[in-house]
Formats: sequence, structure tokens, C-alpha cells
Amino acid sequence: MKHRLITGLLALFAIAHAADIGVSPGRLDLTVPAGEPFVTTISVLTSAGADQQIASSRGDWTIDPSGRTLFLPPGSTSTSASDWIELDADDFVLPPRSRRVVRLAIDIPDDAGLEGTYQTVLFFTVVPPPTESRGVGVITTTRVGLIVYVTIAGTERAGSELVDLYQADDRTITAVILNTGNTVMRLGGEIQLRDEAGAVRHTLEVPDVPVLRESERELTFDLPDDLEPGFYVALALIQDSRGGVLAGELPLEVP
Repeated sequence: MKHRLITGLLALFAIAHAADIGVSPGRLDLTVPAGEPFVTTISVLTSAGADQQIASSRGDWTIDPSGRTLFLPPGSTSTSASDWIELDADDFVLPPRSRRVVRLAIDIPDDAGLEGTYQTVLFFTVVPPPTESRGVGVITTTRVGLIVYVTIAGTERAGSELVDLYQADDRTITAVILNTGNTVMRLGGEIQLRDEAGAVRHTLEVPDVPVLRESERELTFDLPDDLEPGFYVALALIQDSRGGVLAGELPLEVP
């Protein structure tokens, strides 16, 4: 079955943590008035037993409708917030088993053309110590990312749609969700598999993933291995974080 594909920006991230360096919180969702300076803080922490030299940088990112993430140079997207954020220290040292509070200053231009949610990613990278050894070697390092969403207060516009619910093959079903608003929304809810008598035989949980403004997301669900052959109706009850419920039905035959 064909379904409409809209090229857009999507995003996802859980708490940022890798090896012996981490960032807390793992995601920032901020609502900030345009033209008014705003300050918040995050913590960069380490469990290493030696000093860690940390370098910070900004970037943009996107994911395709299937969920593949792409990182891009800052300012690459039309919804980039990378130019609005300044850190109080681009480079700093973390002592052993410690944390450093990093101050973020956010300054949104007072521009009537700006509305809705913009985003960026802040990277914190462990800088390897210098070495005096000669010859060919391999240097490894650690980098963690903090996703930042910035919504311009008073400009929010909501809207969402279940574009399609289809069975691509015998063992999967796919839901296509469109965010028609200008702010990021997150998903939840469930898809119920009901038998011919209307009884719920299985429930598929909708993952907590974001859908960025004016963007589309495909979610594919594996049918349970123990689902008996027969006729079913998949009832989608997908919730968005704005309070809406996206409902749809799909008859399916399980061989």
C-alpha cells in the first residue's frame, strides 16, 4: 500500500551518557520569549579517575521518517537554534569523579517571522591528552550530545494526523503520523489487536518518540510471535503530548 511521504525534520534522544562522561538532563525542552535573554544550566559529569579535558561544540541534526538520525553542521536546517545558544565555557577541565555546572544563555531574536519550536544539539567531547610516542597509532575519545528544543512562547500551533495505517507484510504493521503543528510533539498510546469477537488479544505499545514540526514519522510494529492465525482488527489509539488521540482501524489477516 502506498502512503504519502513528507520530507521533514524529526528527532529523538534519551539521557546522554557514554563511557565515563555524561550530561544531565539528557534533553532540554524550553519555552522562551523572543527578544528576552534566558539562562538555564546543565551538568557535565565524569566517573573517570583522572582529569578530563572537555571541548564543547554545537550542531544540527535530523532523522528521516524511518528513524535514522543524521548530524549536520550548525545552521544547516531552517529550524536550527544553534546561533541562539552560548555556553559560559567552550572548554574546561573535569576533575576526577566530578561534575561541572555549565550555564547556557539563550537569546532569541525579536523577529515576528520566528514561531514554534527550533532545535540544536550540544556536543561535549573528551580531548585526548598529548602523546610523545612516534609512529602510527589509534586515538579514541568520547562524545555525548544534549538535545535542546527551544519553543518561542506565544507562537505555538498544534495539530496532528494519523496519515496511514497499513500492513506491509505478514508480520508487521506500520503507522504514519504527521505533525501539522509548529512545535515538537511526543507520541504514546497503544495499538490493540482485536479478534473477530472484538476481544483484545494483544496490545502493542507506541514508543515515546518525538515528531518535529511539520514532519512525518513512520512507526513499524512487529506482530507477536504467538499471535494465532486468523482475522484481526488493529485499533490504533495513538496519543500525542498535546493531549490529542489519533485513532484508526486496520483489518488484517494473519496466516
